[in-house]
Amino acid sequence: MGISFLLVNIWIYILWSKISKPRRGGRLVYHHLFNLKQMLVFLSNRVNQIYQLKEIVYLPDG
Repeated sequence: MGISFLLVNIWIYILWSKISKPRRGGRLVYHHLFNLKQMLVFLSNRVNQIYQLKEIVYLPDG
């Protein structure tokens, strides 16, 4: 639960600070340019690159 809150808050911070435009009457946030699902796919791909997930485990005979 804590990790999910952290990821959502990071996504909101990125949207607010990098993918929005200040304007009169409030910021214009471009949600369609970087949605939460897209960020999670990026993170998942990076973790898989770093740790190279194994799908088959071989056990020695004996």
